[in-house]
Amino acid sequence: MRLLAVLFLHAALIGAADRRAATHVVVVVNAANPVHTLTRERLSMIFLRQVEAWDDGPEILPVDQIDKSPARAAFARDVHRRSVGALKRYWQERIFSGNDSPPPERVTDSDVLTYVRSNPGAIGYVLEGQELGNGIKAVQILSTAE
Repeated sequence: MRLLAVLFLHAALIGAADRRAATHVVVVVNAANPVHTLTRERLSMIFLRQVEAWDDGPEILPVDQIDKSPARAAFARDVHRRSVGALKRYWQERIFSGNDSPPPERVTDSDVLTYVRSNPGAIGYVLEGQELGNGIKAVQILSTAE
């Protein structure tokens, strides 16, 4: 019986790890934004504040999720190719040197959508499968090979 319980716990932990690894996000912008596609590299630069304006001129307003968010971990992994911890260190160095400040953070997908819906220059991300609603559109992310 004890062996069965250990096997069940092991299977549950593996399943949880598989679900975390399968977490993906959708990048979203205000529906008025003419952008439909971005490369992963440009998206990373936007969120690292290395690109400050959209091609048509308006300021880019990136919004992050809180550091404990599964969406933030997936975005850091898939877009920046870094951990959330590495990104926090990046921003600590930037702040300390007086160069910049990180994007504002929102707690939930809904909060991100509200921010993006309210700001024409905004860009954010939410967990895949989240209902986007009016005033928001998804952006296709391209690899540099495409």
